[in-house]
Amino acid sequence: MRGFHIESHERAVTHAWAFPRIVRLFRMRFDSRVRIDSLQTEIETTDGRRVAVKLVVNPRARRVSVRIDPTRREAIATAPTKRHLKHAAQFAAERAGWIAHELSRLPQGVLLAPGAMTPLRGVTHKLVHEHGRAIPRIEVGDPPLLIAPAPDIALFESRLLRYFKDQAKADLTERVALHARTLGVKPARVQVKELRSRWGSCSVDGVLSFSWRLILAPPYVLDYLAAHEVSHLKEMNHSRRFWVCVARCMPEFERGREFLHEHGCALHAIGLAR
Repeated sequence: MRGFHIESHERAVTHAWAFPRIVRLFRMRFDSRVRIDSLQTEIETTDGRRVAVKLVVNPRARRVSVRIDPTRREAIATAPTKRHLKHAAQFAAERAGWIAHELSRLPQGVLLAPGAMTPLRGVTHKLVHEHGRAIPRIEVGDPPLLIAPAPDIALFESRLLRYFKDQAKADLTERVALHARTLGVKPARVQVKELRSRWGSCSVDGVLSFSWRLILAPPYVLDYLAAHEVSHLKEMNHSRRFWVCVARCMPEFERGREFLHEHGCALHAIGLAR
C-alpha cells in the first residue's frame, strides 16, 4: 500500500483556444522497460509567446488532459500511455492561449528579502535584516517586524527559512501529538521540509511530512493538516471513515481545508522569486 498525501489545488483546462504550433518536442525513447516520469516540450501562442509544458504518463488517466500546477508554476499535459504522449503535446498546443493566460494569473513570487511582507501564523510581518547571529525575533509594530540577524545579507534568506521550519516543526509536533492521542496512533516521526506540490504526506512506515509554509497560515490551517495526516495512520485513503477520523481530531476541519483551497497558491508563491 502506498502512502497518501494532500496535494495543493491545481487548475484544469476548461476551454480551448486557437491552434498554435508545437515549437520543440524533445526526442522520446519508447522503451517499455523504462518508466517515463516526464518529458518537456515548448508550445507557441498565436502572438509568438513560448510556453514550456511538462509531458507525463499516468496509467490511471483515461484520456489526455492539460492542467496548471500553481505550486510548480508550470503546465502539465498527461497521457494514459507513452504512445499517447504526442497526442498530449498536440492537445496542449491547441490550448496554448489558455495555458499562458492561467500562468499569468498566478500570484507574484515573494522573495524572502529585507523589506518584503510575509505572513507568520496568519499575521503579516515586515522582514528586517540585522547584523549578528542571534535567533530571529518579532517586535511589535504596525506591521510587526520579523527581524532575522545574519552576519552577511547573503545569509538572510537561509536564516529566515530555518526559523520558519523550526517554528513549523514545534507547532506541528504539538498538534500531531494531540491528534495521535485522540485516535490512539503513534507516528514514527514528524518532519518539516520543502514540499512544492503538496502540503503534507503520510508514508507507509508512519513518517509524517509537512510543508514549512504551513507556519505562514493561520494556526487552524496547520492544525487541520496535522489532523489530516495523523488520520492517515488510521485510514490510508480518503474514504468516509478517514474523514470521520479527521472530524474526531478537529470538528471544524473544513475551515482549514477551505483556506488552503482559496489561498494555498499564494502561500506556495512565498519564497519563490519570479
